[in-house]
Amino acid sequence: MKGLIVSLIIFAVYVLSTIVLSHILKPKTHGKILLYPIFAWMPVYFLVYFLTPANFPGLPSAWMAKTVWLDVTFGFVVYVLNCHSFFDFFYGFNGGFSMSLMLEILRAEPSGIVSDEIVKGYYNPDGTDKIYGWRVPHLIETGCIRIEPATGACRLTTKGLVIARTAIALKGMLNLGAGG
Repeated sequence: MKGLIVSLIIFAVYVLSTIVLSHILKPKTHGKILLYPIFAWMPVYFLVYFLTPANFPGLPSAWMAKTVWLDVTFGFVVYVLNCHSFFDFFYGFNGGFSMSLMLEILRAEPSGIVSDEIVKGYYNPDGTDKIYGWRVPHLIETGCIRIEPATGACRLTTKGLVIARTAIALKGMLNLGAGG
């Protein structure tokens, strides 16, 4: 139980540190702000665990772990899973396209906004689409697709084929339907 308590404390400090870093650094993207502190707080978890007394204050003796390695591992896994959930929540909630649309509509209140105005907000000044404009170059950079010079057609590379087929297989196993 000590591992769980320490992991929850370190997780809370991790969340607070990402909030503080976001306000201080004001990043355009938050990936590094969310990821690097996870690793920075890992050794702190182990230090706190091993520097605090075995009879953690306020814990009944029945809740004390008999096997220290199991307790410390359990707490560490809980910390990592909580960080992963926080990461997922951030990108699902903050980065989700539906949430983005709803925020645009909220900003337009009380008069509302027509769909053409919403769509116009998703284009850069140079006319490129903010939603898809960065994804194609990213897929090229990561070696998942290539663009045929003669036709401009996008084709999957071997790596892209493996990833796409794996995704289709997983979607089939999980009965997720045909969507992206």
